[in-house]
Amino acid sequence: MSNVLGLICDQCGRKIDEENFQLKCPDCGITLRVQYDLDKLKRDYLSPGDHLCSGSFLRDYLNFLPISRPELIDQVSLNEGQTPLIPSIRLKKELGIEDLRFKMESHGPTLSLKDRGTSLCALKALELGYDTLCVASSGNNAASISAYAARAGLKAVVFIQRDLSTAKIFKIMAYGPQLVKVDGDMSIASRLCREMLAKHRWFECGGPSPYRFTAKRIVAYEVVKQLGGKAPDVMFVPVGGGTGMASVYCGFLELRDMGVISSLPRLIGVQFAACAPVARAYEIHANVIEPVEKKPCVSDALLNRTPIAGLQALTAARESGGQILSITDDESIDAIRQLGSREGLFLEPAGCAAFAALKKLASKGELKGAKTVVCTLTGHGLNAPSSAFSTNESPEVVSADVASVEAYLKLQ
Repeated sequence: MSNVLGLICDQCGRKIDEENFQLKCPDCGITLRVQYDLDKLKRDYLSPGDHLCSGSFLRDYLNFLPISRPELIDQVSLNEGQTPLIPSIRLKKELGIEDLRFKMESHGPTLSLKDRGTSLCALKALELGYDTLCVASSGNNAASISAYAARAGLKAVVFIQRDLSTAKIFKIMAYGPQLVKVDGDMSIASRLCREMLAKHRWFECGGPSPYRFTAKRIVAYEVVKQLGGKAPDVMFVPVGGGTGMASVYCGFLELRDMGVISSLPRLIGVQFAACAPVARAYEIHANVIEPVEKKPCVSDALLNRTPIAGLQALTAARESGGQILSITDDESIDAIRQLGSREGLFLEPAGCAAFAALKKLASKGELKGAKTVVCTLTGHGLNAPSSAFSTNESPEVVSADVASVEAYLKLQ
């Protein structure tokens, strides 16, 4: 806790003690950020000995997170974070990339990247005396909040949109929250969640939470450690609300300012064409994120008409020399199949969005000169197991004898 200076507003500079916790600056209305003493962070980061093996990033990065009661970690932890950085074997050759790595954020306890932010939110809720976690979510965050609430002995109230896949609804229900299925899309669910938060003392675990943001920045720390102390040349990150990309950028900025890395990676954000307000702003050189019409999509994740950290994600792309682009449903489905059949990795549509974008840019020759490329894979295929396949692709029944099997396999 000694490395934390408090909460700060990046717009007006107002500082607020953690004990006076709030989501937004009382003057500007801007989401607050956890501020750290970078000199102390650098000292801890460069301290001798490799102790990153506890099974949870909450313990391993204790001095890099706003945790004042570490004894509560065991009450919360499900062994989150410290996700693998898997080298590509085949696809890197096909795409002409010297060193392609997959950051497997789909390996969290509830099979998505959400577990980093929600684990810290649950811990802070305990520290600050809350008894209920709350979020509006397109699926994975609701499941993660519910799981960590159950683990920590807290209640969970989660709001989901009307048109959410059955697989994700059942996944959320397994953790026993109070589940509110709203008659509307994510923007309606989010509005209702905000209205309920104004009336009830619940702990917000969604986009505006400074703790969710600060936990997710640890992805950058892990990647640099896993690459032997260097940053990748390019890193692809999916963009829904924008918090993931903005927080990863924040992590790389801290590492650069500490002198750990000499330069920032090009950060490339990815959205679905069905709902791509940040990609649209990037394309037209705008400094405002305008809501767009949400169209039907193979995914029920990343589709955020009013991304709360959209501007921060846009800034991250521009200041790192990266970009924001969109992908189609077909490109996502193709990515699922290729990652599965070529690398043995199973992702949901939003989970493999970064790889779909990587393929798109590689085919245009826009990754030439990039030696090390990291692709963030964020949601396991078991979250949406049927999204890339149709029922008519189901295998036919084969008679239970050797001759029939050999004929089916064309071995005769």
